[in-house]
Amino acid sequence: MKISVATQPYTAEGKGIGGGAGPKALLDSGLIDELQSQGHSVDKQVSVALTDEEEQAYGGWNRVASANAHLADCVAEEVSRSDLLLGLYANCNSLLGTLGGLARSEDPSWPRRVGLVWIDAHADYNTPETTPSGMLGGMPVAVACGKCLIRLRKGSGLRVPLQQPDLFMIGLRDVDPAEAKALDADGIVTLQLEDLIEGSQRLQWAMDNLSAREDLIYVHVDLDILDPGLAPAAGLPTPGGVSGEQLGEGLNHLLRLPKVKALGLVSYQADRDDTGETLAQVKDAIVGATAS
Repeated sequence: MKISVATQPYTAEGKGIGGGAGPKALLDSGLIDELQSQGHSVDKQVSVALTDEEEQAYGGWNRVASANAHLADCVAEEVSRSDLLLGLYANCNSLLGTLGGLARSEDPSWPRRVGLVWIDAHADYNTPETTPSGMLGGMPVAVACGKCLIRLRKGSGLRVPLQQPDLFMIGLRDVDPAEAKALDADGIVTLQLEDLIEGSQRLQWAMDNLSAREDLIYVHVDLDILDPGLAPAAGLPTPGGVSGEQLGEGLNHLLRLPKVKALGLVSYQADRDDTGETLAQVKDAIVGATAS
């Protein structure tokens, strides 16, 4: 398999902060060598970099939009020349740039239809009106679906929002009350982690429906889907979850489907991982996902 790797190290707070340190740590750990040892061709590595002017622009949300716009450019170029785009990202806000890049087509007036498989302990379906924390990282799916922050979505390169049938979620275990009501009201399909690990009939049904509807599919993984007892430096630790090996096995089911063209993993907090135990779990997940 020909793999392109894209990294995005920016959060609203700046470059390399929090999960922004994760992409470099993963590359420095020998991840590319492990992918190549599986027989894959790692065709290209690209990394998002803001200009000095963009770095100094007022407001963290503007920085997120600028980083996503660059990411969309990278994704649009690389997805056409590889079998799989592997994204190593700071946090879930990179969803917007990835979807924006995947949606681009040769005819800008007729974008590709992109499906989303969202794997996360959290739904990230809050809006500024519902969020109890005010954290932008709890909103990207709602933004992608056109429920809020239109300027951020468009600035990130995603012109056309997702519709309810364009996505489903796996593994939610920490959802805010107002967020849960919104998911129910909008009819968002949710599956259990067991569906992913076992490749259940329900997962097959969901992927069959998504494949029939979409041109391309993006699988997005917030690494706090992992068990915090095994991976304490992944995202926002939440009781429950799976091992890296189990996650890799589940992702492998998805990557075998022809319309799945991108896999993104986010929120590895490398600066909190003194022992390297979380790094080992994340690499287990990636290597398992790409095993032939």
